[in-house]
Amino acid sequence: MSSLDTKPLPPSVSSVPNDAPRVKSIGTRLTEAEFDEIEASASKAGKKVSEWLRDTALASVRALDEGQTDTLLLAEIMGMRDLMLNLFAQASKGPLSSEDMRKISVYADSIKEQKAREFLSKRRSQSIGK
Repeated sequence: MSSLDTKPLPPSVSSVPNDAPRVKSIGTRLTEAEFDEIEASASKAGKKVSEWLRDTALASVRALDEGQTDTLLLAEIMGMRDLMLNLFAQASKGPLSSEDMRKISVYADSIKEQKAREFLSKRRSQSIGK
């Protein structure tokens, strides 16, 4: 393990449905360097090592379930899509002013993350229904 992802994990990662007790455990062997790396990452996140490992493992599994979609990248793509659609719609009505361009750009930036979340949510609900 040369590096670990130390991004903050969403609080829902470690939630246990219906307060179900945790009765299963997993053991693993680490080198001293690997353990130090994990311990440092857990400390940086303000968590115990076991809690950090559980949250990181669950986040990894759940990310794989989502097809490893990078939400930030998806948001940028959704923003570009909205920007292009609005530019074409407005341009078909006539020339665009600098102010029109600025407003369209600001609007696309303001909704891109929401549209990405909605897209992923819809995609997850469709995959659950299959």
